[in-house]
Amino acid sequence: MKKTHHFAHLKGAECTVKTEPETEYHLNGKRQLYHWFQAQGYDVKLEPFLPDISQRPDLLVTLENKRYAIEYQCSQIDYQLFKKRSDSYKNIGIVPIWILGAKWFKRISASSVRLSPFQWLFATSFNQPIQPSILYYCPTTSTFVKLSNLQPFTTSETFCSINFYKENVISFSRLLVLDNSMFTMPNSWVRKKHTWRLCYSAYSTNQLASFLTTLYQERIPPSYIPAEAGVPVKSGYWFHTPPMIWQMWILLDLLLLLRIGDTFFFSTVMEVISKRISSKDIVIRQLPLVFHTQYSIAIEEYLQSLIAFGILKQHTKTKYQKIRDFHIPSNLEDAFKMDETFLEKHMVSVGKHEEDGMVKHNIGKDYIKKFKI
Repeated sequence: MKKTHHFAHLKGAECTVKTEPETEYHLNGKRQLYHWFQAQGYDVKLEPFLPDISQRPDLLVTLENKRYAIEYQCSQIDYQLFKKRSDSYKNIGIVPIWILGAKWFKRISASSVRLSPFQWLFATSFNQPIQPSILYYCPTTSTFVKLSNLQPFTTSETFCSINFYKENVISFSRLLVLDNSMFTMPNSWVRKKHTWRLCYSAYSTNQLASFLTTLYQERIPPSYIPAEAGVPVKSGYWFHTPPMIWQMWILLDLLLLLRIGDTFFFSTVMEVISKRISSKDIVIRQLPLVFHTQYSIAIEEYLQSLIAFGILKQHTKTKYQKIRDFHIPSNLEDAFKMDETFLEKHMVSVGKHEEDGMVKHNIGKDYIKKFKI
């Protein structure tokens, strides 16, 4: 692979932070991003040394007294270094913007991609409090790729909106804005869930063995898990564990033990999830660039889905009541039909809540600090 020195360095200058020579791909991308910011009238500097934190961002961009550290990352780095660099920028009032080299972009279908834990580090909330996005840049085609509305189905496959923007027709401020395009994926999600029912063992994870053992103890065939487990929720990106598993733990550890008419509180659900996290049956994603939200919000959203399914009723901000049992399918045909019916109900419910502004995530936010792992 061809290597080259940092084009930003003055003759005789040495880089005191980066120790590996850059690839031509990375160099071209950084050069193009520099000119892209310049063309928009930004004050942009190449690899300036920041003495307060002893770091050199690829680019330092200033707009209206707000500074952005642009890191164009083409090689893999570990979580600790990624977080350290990001936190250092934030500590001196600089907004970190990480952009992945497009060689990392792995499309599976029209509405799904393959994301590794490393790529998930780049999920950034930007100006949106809930929905993060991931940015890529391809210097070969001068194109940005933006993934938004991230809905993980397995530990590696994620449904999402995929948008391509030529660098000469998109501005920096527009790139950071949440996409207005509607995102629907019921058919794709249902088909993928049908596949999971037929081939669940092919989706092996460290959490699957314990999950299957518990299902067998409860005499529930994995192919016949209820349709209520495995629905997409807006903040589900917090869970590395697939939704079929983390949602089923709520049904098994809580709702299965309650009688119809019994009540419980949101704190009880959080305790159930926290225990499963402690036992490593559920894994939470490391998202250092996603702010003002936590996995508790995804749990609140899931409870809203159970309300839409007619399993729960909400009495107060934090108090719920079980009003019916979840249904275990008797055969695969029954399971497939229930998946379709329940996902349709779920999507209608989500649309209504967003239109009416009913979901405020007040409960989940109350538990962000209390149950932070």
